[in-house]
Amino acid sequence: MTKIVSFTRILNEDDIVEAFVRHHAGHLDEMLFLDNGSTDRTLEILQALQDEGFQLKVFRTRAVSSDEITVNSWGYQAASQVLAADWVVFLDADEFIATPHSTPLQMLLPEDRLAVSMPLMNYGQVGGENTDEPVVPWRLRWRYAGEINVAKVAARGRQPNLLAGAGNHGVFIGGQPVAAARLEGVSLAHYPRRSGWQVMQKWAAGRLNALASGTSGNYCSEYYAGLFERLRDRPWELLLSEDFLAKDFDKSVAVEEPLAYLGGELAYFQPSDPRMKAVSGFLHFTEQLARRHGRLMEESAEARALVEAWNARRDYLF
Repeated sequence: MTKIVSFTRILNEDDIVEAFVRHHAGHLDEMLFLDNGSTDRTLEILQALQDEGFQLKVFRTRAVSSDEITVNSWGYQAASQVLAADWVVFLDADEFIATPHSTPLQMLLPEDRLAVSMPLMNYGQVGGENTDEPVVPWRLRWRYAGEINVAKVAARGRQPNLLAGAGNHGVFIGGQPVAAARLEGVSLAHYPRRSGWQVMQKWAAGRLNALASGTSGNYCSEYYAGLFERLRDRPWELLLSEDFLAKDFDKSVAVEEPLAYLGGELAYFQPSDPRMKAVSGFLHFTEQLARRHGRLMEESAEARALVEAWNARRDYLF
């Protein structure tokens, strides 16, 4: 019997993680999560789901680094070697597998390929959603109709030299990309924005985390840079815009095609004000970042010397 395990990096996703687990129980044999310091109810919900009987394991890291290749490759190897996965599926917590007629993913994976790809279909707010509906795939029914040309991969397990690329968009063996076969009819329903407040907090945290890693040119940093700079330099365009806060895209560029969600009702979700959640989440994140920086300062003479050199520097501007 083919064993399928997912690997998911997670941070403050208590509004969607329960639906993610319940939906994917129909496609996956086990789920592996790597939490990067959640401060909301994410871990509490995952613990409750595990107690309920869902097959999942949770690891935690507090690393400052945003080295996606190292982290994603660790997830692949952990799923392969520790959980004995025959296939490893790379998923974010806001990505939901969609198959023709809800066919289990196990029945669709090929026997003769090392990797397969699944395109993303972006779902979002178009205005008028029932904000009281806690199940994200039931609330967000419209997807962007245009091509986004982004796919995620799944890889056959137990390949000792396999590396997973940034963003989980490809895998490599011996430095060479592995050709991924498109799984016909299979896609990932993607819910990156559940509210305007949530997505702004995500932009800011993503950009700051990438900068703090010391790799400002990496995938995450470049992805979030323009979004973060808009929020930083022209916040009124977002914070005071009813149109931005109400919708992600207009119905004129979207199609109503809700995911066939397999998970049913939620048991552990608790509603919260997205404005307060965004503010609290961002302050928790920046506090963690500052504490990590302070710890590095305390432990590293080289870091202290570098900061002292910065403090002593005076650059003539004009």
